[in-house]
Amino acid sequence: MSDVVTAGSWGLLVALSLALGALVAARLRLPPRLAALITASGGGILLAAVALELVPEADAQAGTALTVGGLLLGAIVYVAADAWLSRDDQMLRSRRSGHAAASGMRVTGSDSSAESMRGESIAAGIVVDGIPESFALGLMAVERTSGLALLVAVVVGNLTESYGAAQPIIAGGHSRRFAVILLSCIGLGLGGVTVLGGLGGAALADAVIGTTQAVAAGAVVAVLSISIFPYAFDAADRKVALATVAGFVIGYVLSV
Repeated sequence: MSDVVTAGSWGLLVALSLALGALVAARLRLPPRLAALITASGGGILLAAVALELVPEADAQAGTALTVGGLLLGAIVYVAADAWLSRDDQMLRSRRSGHAAASGMRVTGSDSSAESMRGESIAAGIVVDGIPESFALGLMAVERTSGLALLVAVVVGNLTESYGAAQPIIAGGHSRRFAVILLSCIGLGLGGVTVLGGLGGAALADAVIGTTQAVAAGAVVAVLSISIFPYAFDAADRKVALATVAGFVIGYVLSV
């Protein structure tokens, strides 16, 4: 029961981080380069969490073959989901504008593109991006492994993504209150996914848990490759490399 409580506590942090990011966006605007560097450092922490926590734990419980298969499956599922969310030009613009804003790039909409930047598609994208890492976080909570690097990475990532996503939602014609409420509700949903991961981790066999962790890890790496690093680089250029490595070092320290 204590493990599930831990998962619930971590789920609450997941929810609060999304709500806080939206509140910050409603009140102030960070310099785009600074936002991009924070995003890149969070991505570095997440890479460290995958490499040093998720994958080794998956391998220990499910073995190499299932871990490799899970990694590939997770990446394929996420890429397919991203393709579905970007299946026409309007949805593609909406999806990529959310990625760009989350990485610190300014997003402005003209009358012709404002509708494509409204909250619905962007909200769906945040959910798809957040499910793998939130579920993996719940699994780590009940496995009694550290999970601290993953927790910090998810919280930092949620703060920056929510901050960035609120901008195109507001630019699309919605109020600041709508943006905060929408992203807070998404946060509650992803917090619930974390709790669900904790419940699953408490009930499933080790091989199933390990394979699930590998699937989540593969999806997380795909998220970083598609949704985070390309847009952070566009906003901050080569400094993104230094910020990413700094984040990886932080993740390494948190995981040892």
